Formats: sequence, structure tokens, C-alpha cells
Amino acid sequence: MTVYGYIRVSTKHQIDNTSFATQRKTIRGLAETHDCDDEEIVWLEDPAVSAAKNFFSRPATAPVVFVNGDTIIAASQDRFSRNLLDSLNTIDELKKRKVRLIFKEWGDVTDQKNAFGRLMLSNLANFAEFEREMIIERVRTTQAHLKANGLYTGGKVPWGCQVSIDENGNKIMDEYLTKYHLPDANLKKRSPRWFIIHRMAGLRKRGMSSRAVVKWVKKRYRRLPKISHTTVTKLTDEHEGKPISQLPGAISPRPDSVRKERLALSA
Repeated sequence: MTVYGYIRVSTKHQIDNTSFATQRKTIRGLAETHDCDDEEIVWLEDPAVSAAKNFFSRPATAPVVFVNGDTIIAASQDRFSRNLLDSLNTIDELKKRKVRLIFKEWGDVTDQKNAFGRLMLSNLANFAEFEREMIIERVRTTQAHLKANGLYTGGKVPWGCQVSIDENGNKIMDEYLTKYHLPDANLKKRSPRWFIIHRMAGLRKRGMSSRAVVKWVKKRYRRLPKISHTTVTKLTDEHEGKPISQLPGAISPRPDSVRKERLALSA
């Protein structure tokens, strides 16, 4: 059973200040109050480390394996962590390991009999949930703004598209398929990408499997970028507004016809 005194400051300026000494004094007092031997404290010091960093990944704590019966004492909750989610996850992990965690303001927060500790955890959980909702809302607002202005919203770039930088330094996504890729296409007012997806959807509606469509595209349009059968299924279903297998009049590929298609395309 080991008693750890955890000390942390955010800046190098605080190292030379009285912060370390003040925290040590507070921790010794807490150790005595909670029946811990203050002479046997193992000090874990994190100078100039952000409180937002995961507790178990910090320089002082990463090499330490906390086990059943250990006790961690911090001068205050904000010295331990300022990240709500990390605080909750760390406290939960310490509870599983049966490691005590003591703060000056709340006492032993891993003790279910501690009313102040339960209150702190309840407040942390509520604020953490609020923080998650705010993050989701900010992401949605940002993506809506980017989409409305024709900018790249992040994520995987769709087949046949590319991300480039405009004159203002913004990321934009546009199609890079041209007449060069589809020399026989009758585009009119449609884009080359729309044309090839439309053709692939037509083949699937006539009973051709997605794997056979991939081979047909590769054989017919050698200049097109590679495409997988799962991408063919996704793009053509989105093109039609619903799974092609559910469309009226669409022919479902049969196992024997799929085999014949493969033989014909490989010939």
C-alpha cells in the first residue's frame, strides 16, 4: 500500500513560485487527516503540465501502476484535472482498482459513503454531459456553415472528388472527373461523376451485381480511379434514393448469373 502525493503546476513560472511548497504542505495535512503516514508519501510531480492532459499519460504518473490499497492525494481537484470527462473516467478507473483519491475540498471521492464526494461526481457528470452536447452543437454549426459556403466539411472524400485549397486558403471539395475520364459520355448539363454513377445504377437495376459493375467500369473506362463493389453499392443506392434491390422493376442478380458475368468479363 503506497501513498502518493500528486503535485502539478501549469507553467514553469509556478515551479519557482510557492505553489509546489503549498501543495506539499496541504497534502501532508490531508494525509494525516485520513490516517495516512505523511512520512512515507511518494511524491509525483508534474511541472509545467496541462491539467487537460489525461491523468494516466502525464510524465509523473505514466510509469506508475496504481494497485489495490494505494492512495492518491491532491491538494485540490483542479490540480488533479480540469478535464471533466478525464476526471470522471480516471475516478471510475481508480474505483475499479480500489485506489483511494483524496482532494482537500471533497475528501475521498472514491468512497461511496462520502456525501461530498458523491455530490462532486454528480456535478462532474452533469457538466460533462453538457460539455459533450455543446461540442456536438458547435461541430454541427461549423459543418453547416462550411457546407453552406461550399467548403470541405471533413471526413472521407467521396469517390471521384478531391479536396483543394482556394485563393482564400479554405479547403473546398469538388469533382475531378472530366471528359478525359469518360470520352464517350453524353454529359449535356450533368457532371462526369453523375453520369458514371447513373450508368452503374442502370446496370444494377438490370440485374448486374456490384462486383460485376466494378469489372465493367474497369474494362470500359480505364482512366477512372479505382472503385470497390461496396462503393458502387453505396453510390448507386444514394443516386436512386433507396436501395436498388427495393426499387420496383429492379432485377436481383442470381448467383449463377453473377458467375456468368465474371466469366464473361474475364474473357
